[in-house]
Amino acid sequence: MEKISRKVKTVLEILDDEIRGDIDSALKKMTRDYTMTWVYVGKRELFPATKIVKKEMQAVYPVRGRKYDIKNIAEGNNVVMVELVESYPDTKIKKVYRTPMVLVLEFSGNKIKTGRHYCDPRLSYLHLSTKQIKKIFK
Repeated sequence: MEKISRKVKTVLEILDDEIRGDIDSALKKMTRDYTMTWVYVGKRELFPATKIVKKEMQAVYPVRGRKYDIKNIAEGNNVVMVELVESYPDTKIKKVYRTPMVLVLEFSGNKIKTGRHYCDPRLSYLHLSTKQIKKIFK
């Protein structure tokens, strides 16, 4: 079994923090000037980004039932890339959102400094089945 680097551990831990809704623990893994950019066309702009992380985390972290199915992790000098499927239930309509995505997280020291979130958000609204998702990862 390969040894997991400190940076990969940090990425896995921050994903777990999100699943548990633990904003404070997640913030400890980020630099003060952390930014996230979504690499897609947003509602108002191309490549929306945020610097007000805690405010956005307060909207996202309370989602219960979120899961991350990690498919691949790659690491380079001060960067970790994760290919995964994010799933979470929509309790109102009793369906599950499943979105394949890639996260690229750059580090400064042992903290995450910036990230890029690559996905097609239109896929989430399709309520993809696990069978459909499996077609990606043959």
